[in-house]
Amino acid sequence: MSWLFGAFLIAHGLVHAAIWMAPASDDVPFDVRHSWLLGELGSSTTVVALAAAAVFVVAGIAFLAGAPWWPGVLLAASLISLALLLVTFTPWWLLGVGIDVALAAVALRELWT
Repeated sequence: MSWLFGAFLIAHGLVHAAIWMAPASDDVPFDVRHSWLLGELGSSTTVVALAAAAVFVVAGIAFLAGAPWWPGVLLAASLISLALLLVTFTPWWLLGVGIDVALAAVALRELWT
């Protein structure tokens, strides 16, 4: 069943890409290109989201391949994603923040054991 964790990491990365690459729409209750802290960010959020997505996919593949360095990559992906979610925070991101914190905790546990 450990393959499920690797698949989750890959899927989580792909969700990042899908959310931030979607065209802006009035039907969506939030704007991924706007920061409550920094104002309009334009495509820079998409670049950061794609970086997070790529690093999550690499972490998932590394985990599935049994590479010993996957926890460090997962920690990096979680921190990139968490920073992105906090800068563009909306209550819709609460689940994502929880997932990133949990994944960072898993990575830290693996790094410290």
